[in-house]
Amino acid sequence: MIVLLAILAATCASPIVQTSPPLVSLDQVHQAPSCDDLHGCRSLWDIIRSCIITIFLCVWVSVHPNIPSPDESWPRVAIRRVGLMLATVFVPELMVAWALRQRLAAAKLARKHKGEGWTTTHGFFAIMGGFMEYDGNRPVRVLLSNQLESYSLTGNGDFPRIAKAEIEDRSKGDALSKTLVVLQTGWFVTQCIARGVQGLPVTELELVTVAFATLNFAMYLLWWDKPLSVSCGVRVYKKRQTEQPDEDVDGQVADPVGFWAALGDAVSKKLPAAIVRGPFTHGESDLHDKPWLVRVLMWPLSKVFYIFNEEIDNSMRVATFYSGAEVTDSERDDFSAAAAGLATALVFGAIHCTGWSFTFPSSAERTLWRVASISIMAIPALLTIVAFAGEALGCGILAPMIGFLTISLYILSRLVLLLLPFLSLRSLPPAAYHVVHWTPLIPHV
Repeated sequence: MIVLLAILAATCASPIVQTSPPLVSLDQVHQAPSCDDLHGCRSLWDIIRSCIITIFLCVWVSVHPNIPSPDESWPRVAIRRVGLMLATVFVPELMVAWALRQRLAAAKLARKHKGEGWTTTHGFFAIMGGFMEYDGNRPVRVLLSNQLESYSLTGNGDFPRIAKAEIEDRSKGDALSKTLVVLQTGWFVTQCIARGVQGLPVTELELVTVAFATLNFAMYLLWWDKPLSVSCGVRVYKKRQTEQPDEDVDGQVADPVGFWAALGDAVSKKLPAAIVRGPFTHGESDLHDKPWLVRVLMWPLSKVFYIFNEEIDNSMRVATFYSGAEVTDSERDDFSAAAAGLATALVFGAIHCTGWSFTFPSSAERTLWRVASISIMAIPALLTIVAFAGEALGCGILAPMIGFLTISLYILSRLVLLLLPFLSLRSLPPAAYHVVHWTPLIPHV
């Protein structure tokens, strides 16, 4: 709602004149009092529209979620997808680290089951919960990546065999659609680079969009072989121990829990209990043995991650951020994921820092932008140091408190970098409305 109000305020505060005087030359673009030519200018709405569409492609379409439970209601699936979108907006480093962990695990599964005709796509499909064990018509459990081989060796069932084309047919996106998204975001980045080459101003909103487009390239590269938005896995039937079918089992699938029923249960039962106990109980978090104040301060962030990672309905789906860690070298892959997250933070923050000398409506907004840009670069590295130091030295309450303060500062910095670009639209320099002239950029005689 805050973002929408900021967009509305910026739109109302910066009207575009509809008259059409002669187009100014590139040499005079910075001295022009306004940009009024319909063919050589763009409107404020053109800037907002292109940025919003590109950001949407980067934080919604490019995210490849795991497969939901077969009896899960659509509101819960939608809420989880929105949560992944918000995670991409606020903690893009974690999303890249998650994608890398899945990529490493999928590649290892493909090599391990190469004799079965498996590819990296098969590995991704297994990691995202694509193989569901059924007893008759009743789902029993999702088969994790490390359970597939033992499942056939113990005689419970046959090793799942499915063609790559069948998996891709379940995907909501193919190579062509992914290529179009990459081209769309690439074209946006190219336009911003061309504006810099010609000396035309790049707005803060466009700079933020370039940062998300760069993130989109990394995520698409790591998830290129992962099926997109698969809603139903492959049935793997459990071998019956007797020839007599179980009539109480066949044909019965658990009814999904309604959204409002689940919300009412959480408000009437779980919330009061959480307030009394601190919050946190055994199994929800490793913070249950921490002091009460630490649990209360860390609850907003830790509870969100617990909801996303909980295994519901007796392991009927993999956790939201499940990455198949049990099939990979955990220490080496943890280091690789941490390195990828830090690299993403540095690149993401460095792109924002390029707006250091941009024109802002006020000096306070310019200072906020600079501080926030440096913060999102430095805080992930600081958190990594604090985590290793806390584990090695046993700092007790000190490490969680430092972690809470730094995470709070990081979230605040991300909010600043999301709101300031929209607020700055109320006072753009006249040259920001000029479009790129491509003729000088194209090699010609």
